Parts: sequence; structure tokens; C-alpha cells
Amino acid sequence: MEESHPVIKHTLVDQLLEPRRIVFIVNPKAGVNLQKHLNRSVETHLDHRLFTYGIWHTEKAGHAAELARKARAEGYEIVVAVGGDGSINEVASVLMHTDTILGIIPAGSGNGLAMHLGYGRNIDKAVRKLNAARVQVIDCGMLNGRPFVNLAGIGFDGLVSRYMKGRRLRGFLPYFFNSVLAGLRYSAKICTVETEDRTITEKCFVITVANGPMYGYNFQIAPDARLDDGKFSVVLFRDVPRWEYFAALPASLKGQIYDARFVEHFTASRVKISCKEPNFVHIDGESVDITGDLTFELIPGALKVLVPQTNSDPVA
Repeated sequence: MEESHPVIKHTLVDQLLEPRRIVFIVNPKAGVNLQKHLNRSVETHLDHRLFTYGIWHTEKAGHAAELARKARAEGYEIVVAVGGDGSINEVASVLMHTDTILGIIPAGSGNGLAMHLGYGRNIDKAVRKLNAARVQVIDCGMLNGRPFVNLAGIGFDGLVSRYMKGRRLRGFLPYFFNSVLAGLRYSAKICTVETEDRTITEKCFVITVANGPMYGYNFQIAPDARLDDGKFSVVLFRDVPRWEYFAALPASLKGQIYDARFVEHFTASRVKISCKEPNFVHIDGESVDITGDLTFELIPGALKVLVPQTNSDPVA
């Protein structure tokens, strides 16, 4: 479903400044109420002196990527993913290595990338932030040829993503419940991690290859990760009693997870992970089925993204 609003609302100003074309792609999990809210928010809070806009609603899985390609073909300068990290991933995968700019409206469960960049959780405020946002060039990652923007990895968090996949109930409580359930059920597995300068074989609960620093809800898995530094932050949780993982949650919220005794971390631009038994994999919080070895490769300067002016150092 498409709605376009190329109406000139400020005629005098528009004669002097040609507005930019921006399209909002709303993900298939967004309910009717969210879509109506977004329509009102864009109508009310987007600066129509700066933008003419469209709102396109996806109808199936994978449709966001199709619509992003259509937007590029039709000359839209900015494509805004309305959703969580998974929706951002789908749109960004089409915009990589192009001049088309990614925008973000947080409407997912965790919104890890949106929170880090400074969009917050409020849709109205996020729309207003687009008016003064600046363009930032960031890195992206590839996992066995599949792009990711924020985080990818294997282990416990992959099982959480598997539990959340396809669930109609979203938000903090379902996410927290499934995290606890996965934490109780998941068994650490022996994995080998190879980078340019090291090889580690360890029984691991989590292995995260991070381009950005956080999951949703401000849980910082890699507090030193930067989106534009040309390298991943690789984080391993070694096998310890379960209570230690739960006890470290406050440290994760404070950006101090590296202080936990079970954490090992380092940087790399290329990572290979192999496990002796099947494991659970996620890409930007979405569960994926990948068998065999995992190869992560960093792609420097792959994506242009709009970053709110209120975030003084968005890639830190």
C-alpha cells in the first residue's frame, strides 16, 4: 500500500529551496495503529519545506527490500526504515554502496541501532529529528554474504532471536521473558574463533561480532564498538554458572560488561567462527539458518545514514 504526499505546503519557501524526496517504509509487523500514528506524525512533525514524502506499507517478508529498490529507482534521496533492527537491515541491504541515504524511525522491539544513533523511542520525536539530521557514512558487516548493520553472532542471543521470530507479542516483557527462557535452556558450545592475529578455541555462551555497541533496551554488548572505525568488536562470553550472566545485566546497561570475568573482547576486520555442533545464529537480531562455518567481513564506509543533530558523537 502506498501513500504519496508531494503537496507543496510552503509555496514561497519552496520556490527558493527544492524539497528533498523522502519515503517511509513501514514493516509488515507494524500494526494498523502504528501506521495511523506514523501518518499523523509525518503530516504534523516533518518539515514540509524541506521534504516531500511517501509512506509505503510492506505486505510480506522481504517486501521492504523490494520497496527500497523501487525508491532508489524513482529517485528518492532518503529511504526511512520504520521498524526495528531487522527492518533496518532489510532496507540498508539495498542502500549499501549507493548515494541513497538511510533514515530510521524506531518501531521495533529493541531498537538497538536507533537508540545508539540518538533517535530514541518516541516516533513523533524521531520524525522531528529527521528535519535537522546530518548524513554520516558508516561501516557494515557481511556474514556469509549477508549484510548486517549493527550486530551479528552465535549462541544464546541467537536462541533468543529464534524464540522471538514470528511472535505477535513484541516489546520489553516478551523480549525479557524469552531471554530468561533462553538463558536457562541454552548450553554453551565449543567454538573456534579465528581472526587476522589470533585463534581461540573456547566453550562459549555468546559470540558477538559487533559493528554497533548495543542490543535493544540499552543492553551494551560491545561498549567500545564504533560504526565508522573500520573494525569489528568481537565479544566472547565464556562458559560460567548461569547466575553470573544474569548478575552482569546491570553492568551491561552501564556499558561495563567488559569488567565481567567471563568476557573476552578484541577487535578484528575479519572473523571466522566454527563450532563442533549446530548453533543458533542471528543477524541484526533476526534468527537465520546457517550451517557450517561463519565468516564475518567488515565493509568500510558502506552506508550513508541520517543521524540526529542531538547526538554529538553518533558513531562512538
